[in-house]
Amino acid sequence: MNEIDKSLSIKEQAKQAHFLRNKYRAQARKLMADRMLAEKLSINNTNLPFEYYENKYLNQGYNDNELYEKIIAASTRTNKMVNVALGIA
Repeated sequence: MNEIDKSLSIKEQAKQAHFLRNKYRAQARKLMADRMLAEKLSINNTNLPFEYYENKYLNQGYNDNELYEKIIAASTRTNKMVNVALGIA
């Protein structure tokens, strides 16, 4: 993700990555021709808050930089289940 400011702390980079993923997901849904599907995705596959991912990875045993690196990595992946449902996987 070229838009992430590498001069920031790893936590702030993770916040940026998370924000950008949510931003691009929302933009993609606004551009979808199938408005019903876009609405369904917005309801059933919502953008979760940053703290959700912090807690998720803390509960998996990650901490410090490793935790935020996981958030950054996750922010660059697509959702496989959504891709399959849309027939693009």
